Amino acid sequence: MDIEKLKQWMEVAQNMQGGEFWNNIFDQDFAKQFLDDQPFKTAPESSKGEPREKQQTSQVFPIIELLEGEQEVYVIIELPGLKKEDIELGIAGDVLTIKGINSPIYSQLKRTYSERFTGEFQRQIKLPDTISPNQLNARYWNGLLIVSYPRAYSRVEIIPIDE
Repeated sequence: MDIEKLKQWMEVAQNMQGGEFWNNIFDQDFAKQFLDDQPFKTAPESSKGEPREKQQTSQVFPIIELLEGEQEVYVIIELPGLKKEDIELGIAGDVLTIKGINSPIYSQLKRTYSERFTGEFQRQIKLPDTISPNQLNARYWNGLLIVSYPRAYSRVEIIPIDE
């Protein structure tokens, strides 16, 4: 690959990520999502009644959708079967963190096959804006956690210049 093309690609990638591209690439929590081939584990019982480690598909949980409008930003987080008491939401700058626990529905039964994620989870979502917690609005409806906040536009203030 031509070194100039590589430099151009790096510049485009950095501009698309708001200048935080390389910080995000090397951020350990963010990188774990991509480095771990099978991030979700459950512990069903083996045929002898002993717990065994079984890895599920490398699907990310929970699934999210980020929607940006002129006036507001929405993050829709799919949490099927969870109660709002099982969910914790936090914000630090421009990173929204969702964590909780998804308990099995029939924990007394032997799991023969499952594509459902169960267990503890945590996901960090990079938002397009840096916001404070009091700007967030979160509501839980039909297994969807809908988080929204108003867009913050900086108005240019004219500063008088003294002679």
